[in-house]
Amino acid sequence: MKGIKVGDKQSKYPIIQGGMGVGVSLHKLAGEVSKQGGIGVISTADIGYQEEDFNKNPMEANLRAIGKEINLARKIAGDDKIIGVNVMVALKNYAEIVKECVKQKIDLIISGAGIPKDLPQYVKGTRNQNSTNSCIM
Repeated sequence: MKGIKVGDKQSKYPIIQGGMGVGVSLHKLAGEVSKQGGIGVISTADIGYQEEDFNKNPMEANLRAIGKEINLARKIAGDDKIIGVNVMVALKNYAEIVKECVKQKIDLIISGAGIPKDLPQYVKGTRNQNSTNSCIM
């Protein structure tokens, strides 16, 4: 079986783990799936729920947690593996969340729960499709 190519990275298997929200698909699951040859996906839905200030500053906590979770997943999987995020269009701060994922050089963005018509403008010009850290939809 041939894997999935994202930029100049390729998974061993054509398997993408689902991005299940609020604490299910975080760094441990995504990192291990990627380490074993699939594509691990971190859900961004209230990803910062474990942050100390989540109840007072949910957006700031979520944005901060995105970077933490991506970095922890990469430590598990290795830099040569593909890590993705699931960002629901229905989220109130969709644009900010996507932009933070791009800033963190995520390999793959999966976007559902609506039509991601604005996603191309949020990732445009941020990466060369042939670079190590390509952002695709």
